[in-house]
Amino acid sequence: MKEKAVILVEFTGKEKTSGKIFDTTNEKIAKENGIYKENALFQPVPVIVGNKDVLQGMDEALLEMKVGEEKIVLLKPEKAFGERKKELITVIPVKEFTKRKINPFPGLIVDLNNTYGKVQTVSSGRVRVDMNSELAGKEVEYTIKITKEITNTEEKAQILTNKFFPLKDLKTKVILTKDTLKVEFPKEIAKHIAPIVPQYTKAITQAIPEIKKVEVAEPKKEKAKKEEKENITTTK
Repeated sequence: MKEKAVILVEFTGKEKTSGKIFDTTNEKIAKENGIYKENALFQPVPVIVGNKDVLQGMDEALLEMKVGEEKIVLLKPEKAFGERKKELITVIPVKEFTKRKINPFPGLIVDLNNTYGKVQTVSSGRVRVDMNSELAGKEVEYTIKITKEITNTEEKAQILTNKFFPLKDLKTKVILTKDTLKVEFPKEIAKHIAPIVPQYTKAITQAIPEIKKVEVAEPKKEKAKKEEKENITTTK
């Protein structure tokens, strides 16, 4: 595949040594291996080749593949989840957990300033937390398959919008007019997306150079109600 191509990819990843599956796009495999999540989307994922959307080793493999091809790739730590780093293991006073009404114990996953870590030990009023990925320092094996390449500009925009806003039961609609993309978000999330619209706009225009402008529209039903209300006010 060429760099910047937009493709749909199926994959299953497992630890090389233990054979434990830790990630997959296949719902059946997820259920069989105890990693199924109710709100997760199990389907081919959109990837912009060479855009660091996936692990480095996977990205490199995709560049050498074609649509319909399936490949098993072994990734060394440096091209997967990285080597383990001592500086990512930290010791925190237990009182900091007490303040947050958290009872730390070995194995507990904690959120420290938007970074997740696992409690290793609790002793003498101190909590040792490992911020490394559980897969850091490990070889992993991925089975990957390119199911489709997206070449239509509007379809690319729709797929990348769904990637940016992964909604399970709601739909986001896009309409392309010349070089302008109009995006209509479901009313349930429309009022919450304002802070990330600039980031989304930048991602879309970089991924699809043909799109020069992105416009976010109100959901039609909400817009119709608003216009109706304005008409009633004007009539009075």
